[in-house]
Amino acid sequence: MPDTPEQRTRPSGHPAESGTRAGGGASWKVFLAAGAVLILIAAAVAWGRYGEDDGEGQSGAAGADAPSTSAEDGTAAADAGEADEADDPVVRRQADDPTAMGGVEAPVVMVAYSDYHCPYCGRWVEETQPELMHYVESGDLRIEWRDFPVITDTSETVARASRAAAAQGAFWEFHEAYYAAVEGTGPSDPEELLVRIAEELGLDLERFDEDRNSDAAAELVGNDFSEGLAIGVTSTPTFLINGQAVMGAQPTEVFEEVIDRSLASSGGGGEGQ
Repeated sequence: MPDTPEQRTRPSGHPAESGTRAGGGASWKVFLAAGAVLILIAAAVAWGRYGEDDGEGQSGAAGADAPSTSAEDGTAAADAGEADEADDPVVRRQADDPTAMGGVEAPVVMVAYSDYHCPYCGRWVEETQPELMHYVESGDLRIEWRDFPVITDTSETVARASRAAAAQGAFWEFHEAYYAAVEGTGPSDPEELLVRIAEELGLDLERFDEDRNSDAAAELVGNDFSEGLAIGVTSTPTFLINGQAVMGAQPTEVFEEVIDRSLASSGGGGEGQ
């Protein structure tokens, strides 16, 4: 059976206590170094739990006190200089990726590690993502989604359902509909909501149920989760913009500044474009 995040430990989902806001963000290398010890511990625990094949998801904490970050706390990594995307281990640029938007040749790639039951992820989707769409439409930005289901016991259930929606070409529609339908950390049992959204999107329900319960969906979600752990992600939402880390649902201008700087350094677009 493929690895599944529900069999791993997960963070508590509480806002971060402190942090330094900066428009530039930090290189993923600095981000990785800061979380290395925590992730090694979490990975060791997770590996043992992953070995269990009883299929029972359990709650816990990937780094027991690792919190979700909040915009109010102004938490974003400090400026550590521009990162070279060629040295970025997480950008995929797969043309047929249904969980990505924007051209594969976009000069700036934002990789977003998120949880469907993370309230700050929902805030970002509802308030910030729409404000950044002009970068996507102009060809300057590509957004690649990564599942990092850590907040509730049913976070992985929703992540798998999003992959089933993706198989029918409706990932982003599902993504927006689910966030719009939940408040806080979402329902304790999202099953009824998942079916309702699938119906509203006009999905083939039989195929949707089959796909979301498949090993393939579990593997896709598990691969994203493992990738996040490997580079030091411990909270949601976490963003890497051309290798620069921005943590939390920061104000729109923080993302615009990092994107504009990345565009300027890549020779594409430009500040204020």
